[in-house]
Amino acid sequence: ALIHGIARTPDKVKLRLMSMTFRSLLVLASTAFLLVLLFVMGGGQSALDPTIVQGLVHWRAGKPEVTAAASLLTHAGSGPVLLALSLGAGAWLMLRAQRVDAAYLLLSVIGGRLLIELVKWATDRSRPSFEEHPVYVASQSFPSGHAGNSMITFLALALFALPARHRSRAIILSVTLSLLIGATRPLLGVHWPTDVLAGWLLGAAWIWLWWQARIKRA
Repeated sequence: ALIHGIARTPDKVKLRLMSMTFRSLLVLASTAFLLVLLFVMGGGQSALDPTIVQGLVHWRAGKPEVTAAASLLTHAGSGPVLLALSLGAGAWLMLRAQRVDAAYLLLSVIGGRLLIELVKWATDRSRPSFEEHPVYVASQSFPSGHAGNSMITFLALALFALPARHRSRAIILSVTLSLLIGATRPLLGVHWPTDVLAGWLLGAAWIWLWWQARIKRA
């Protein structure tokens, strides 16, 4: 309702309200991510993490169609798919002479991927190993790259590549898609739930930071 209300206000007021809203979201997401990060780096692990993953893996074991559907959906958050979408949108913006938006989109997406890899390296958290993973994994567990990168990429597309009149609906769709993709990771037994939560939070905080910078430039 707040986003839709913002969409109906005059441009200057809309930008101011969006800036205030996104600043609040940035603070909340950043704080929550830091709390989870400190918990993980301190060697902690939520008691719910193994319970949830074991339960999901056990539930999925006799349902190959669930594994297939989750594997297909999780692929939508893979590097090749997200980078192809970003590069395509960036090229489209460049053709429309929207070079600033193209730069913000591509830099936020690529920078976000690098940030997530840096945090993975710093935390060096092992992935769940209750079964042979049904999808390919190659990096550390925390945070979830699929959750974080999908949140960054889809929101970057919504904010930088689409006209303002479509932005509110695109934001809702972007967040929904990222939540669905992230949810497949514990279901497939390749991430702890706190990995996914941290990925969503980090991705949201990162893209809100870039959007704040874009608003100030407008």
